Amino acid sequence: MRAPEPGWAVVVPVKGGPLAKSRLDLPVGARAVLAEAFARDTVAALVAADDVRLVLVVTADPGVRSWVPAAGGLLVADPGGGLDAAVAAGVRAAHGAGAGLVAVVLGDHPALRSEEVTTALGAAAAHERAVLADADGTGTALLTGPTGAPLPTAFGAGSAQAHASLGYVVLDLDLPGLRVDVDDAASLARATLLGLGPATREALGRATLPGVQATIHRIEDDGSGSALLDDGVEVVLLPGAATSSGLRHLRVGQRVSVELDDAGRAATRVWIVGIGPGETIR
Repeated sequence: MRAPEPGWAVVVPVKGGPLAKSRLDLPVGARAVLAEAFARDTVAALVAADDVRLVLVVTADPGVRSWVPAAGGLLVADPGGGLDAAVAAGVRAAHGAGAGLVAVVLGDHPALRSEEVTTALGAAAAHERAVLADADGTGTALLTGPTGAPLPTAFGAGSAQAHASLGYVVLDLDLPGLRVDVDDAASLARATLLGLGPATREALGRATLPGVQATIHRIEDDGSGSALLDDGVEVVLLPGAATSSGLRHLRVGQRVSVELDDAGRAATRVWIVGIGPGETIR
């Protein structure tokens, strides 16, 4: 029997395609571009981490498959059947490649740093199976265990508690880049403040979106407040900037387009594509 080799294998399921990241309030094309960029930055951080011997990307998307080998990852075909089935396929491939320890990290951590990966895996190595919750405390940012035994998984809503109930030891680690997984505008804003990876920064810079993209950070009854640009800069929302576009009830975390004043510090107009005067659905 082949002896397990030292170092970790990391399984990264990546959905890819036009259905990826559907909770981001963006056009389909922009979502697909960003989802791929999130995965690229996640894989790059994992490949560069100490003690990571192998990164296995489980996907059925041709676009993702086209860049994984050059990024240092090993492709595993997604068998279909959902996230748990994809993870199981990756774990089997890791075991077949001779890895004794496996971690699972979803491909949506654009602020991930390789040093965080090293720290997390070092802490996880003290336990047979371990789980690290995401920043909200409900999802799973990291799952670890041996490859030579069944690795039960329960990804989906409330997966952190579900994995704890399956016997995984809960880790308590201050690793924001690992714990922030991007599913919506609010988590993208948090990742932006931490510092995005190069692929995501480039994707945001070339996204074909009208105006400057921002996320509502604070909102008052009169429509004033502030928003976070995608580079992390906070700008002031002037009273009336949103109501002039027909918007009445902005909320924190909402994704919007803005026009800035000459100084670039205040939003003079705020709108959502397809809503309000002069806007059409694309």
